[in-house]
Parts: sequence; C-alpha cells; structure tokens
Amino acid sequence: MRVLFFGDVTGPRAVVALSESLPGWRRDHRIDAVIANAENATLSHGEDPRTGFGMSAKAVETLLEGGVDVITGGNHSWDASDCDRVLDSARVLRPLNVVGALAGRGVARLECAAGPFTIVNLMGDSASGERYTVANPLAAFDALALADARVIVDFHSESVTEKQTFAYAVDGRAAAVIGTHTHEPALLMHQLPRGTAFVADAGMVGPLGGVQGIAADFFIHEMREFREPHQFVLAHGALALGAVLIEIGQDGRTSAQRFAPPDWNPNA
Repeated sequence: MRVLFFGDVTGPRAVVALSESLPGWRRDHRIDAVIANAENATLSHGEDPRTGFGMSAKAVETLLEGGVDVITGGNHSWDASDCDRVLDSARVLRPLNVVGALAGRGVARLECAAGPFTIVNLMGDSASGERYTVANPLAAFDALALADARVIVDFHSESVTEKQTFAYAVDGRAAAVIGTHTHEPALLMHQLPRGTAFVADAGMVGPLGGVQGIAADFFIHEMREFREPHQFVLAHGALALGAVLIEIGQDGRTSAQRFAPPDWNPNA
C-alpha cells in the first residue's frame, strides 16, 4: 500500500497548487491513498495567526475534489466560521483527544484498492495552546483497541520528544506516525524496531520566505513587544512541498521517504 501524506497545507495558493498536481501524482506514482493536514488552508482573519486559520468548506472541497482522501487537522481545526459544517464530513478529521463537546471526529476508516486502513488524528499538549485541553494521546489511541496495525497517525505537536515517545509506545500497532504542526520538515525517516515508520514532522505545503508560511513582520513586531495591533499576512515565497510517501508492506513493516516529484511547481 502506497500512501501520500502532506504536512500542513497553508493558504489558498497551496490548496490550489496541491489540488492541481495530485491527479497526475496519483497516476504516475501508483498512489493508493492521500492524506493531507489542512488546518491552515484558510485565513479566517488577520489579527492573530494563533486563531486566524482553519479549514473552510471551499478549501476542503477543492482538496477532496483534487484527490485528497482524508483531511486531518490540529489546533486550528475550529478556527473557520463554517467549521461545524466542514467537520461533519466523515473525510475530515480533527484531533481525537481534545476535551469538550467540539464538532468532528478523530478517526476514519478508508477503503482503497490495496485494502482498508485507519487514520487517527491526535494532538499533543505542546500544540493545544490556551484554547484547548487535550487528554493523554496514548490513552486515547489505546482506547480505540484497533485490531489491525494498518493505522496511520497524524500526531499534531510542537514537541519532537512528545511525538517520538508516542511513536515508540505504539511501535508495531501503527504502520506510521507522522508529525505535523511545526511546518519544518524533519530530515530523518525512522523505522522503529517493530516496523512502525516515524517522521517527526512532514513540513508544510505552503509559502517560504517567512515564519511557518507567515510574513515575518508579525512575529518580529511581537518579539519587540510592540502592543499596538498588527495584522498578519502569508509569506510570498516559493511553495514548499512537505510530503512523505508511506509504503506499508505485506509483512507489516512500513517505510517512509520524502516525496519530491520533479514536476512540482514551487512558483504556482
């Protein structure tokens, strides 16, 4: 089974570029399924990047029609004004272990030509911020009692230690644990002792030339402790492609490698 996983899709340029590229990649690279974290696909307001992203219905529709099978999220899953409508879809996930009566679900079962598999979306404490409380992610995973190890986990976290610890704890019970949230792609592709693939962060599909896809001025302004309002905008650089190709073998062992197709247009 060959699964493409895309890190945080950031902004409308990235949404369109990815959606236009996916049909050809699915065909040319024999891809069975596509997962994309899209919690940053939409700018819901320009006041604060901690609350100003999200997944609009339009962005989600574009990604799904372009070839994404399942969309995952994180701390921005509920930012957009139409989040309840978006998260009502069985193909759109948000972190399973967020505490409270919030819209959405954290698990999806996907059927593809290579067979069924499960996607689980979790969030670590380091990414939850002040707005959300998260339950223990390992306890949340254990409670699912998944019988099949064909499981791909999007673990949304700022902390590499948090992500690594979780990956080792579920080694052999998940095919892959892929980190998201930092927007910076991890270099190492790990295969853990019992066969689970682990990548600390997939990176982002989004604009370079700023801080996590955002023009640096906002964060410089904040670091200098200016208190007057300061709007944020997306960076204007070339589009990075934070993507991982996951291959799940018949023996239960999984490999992961960076996906960097030569036909990706970073200037889209």
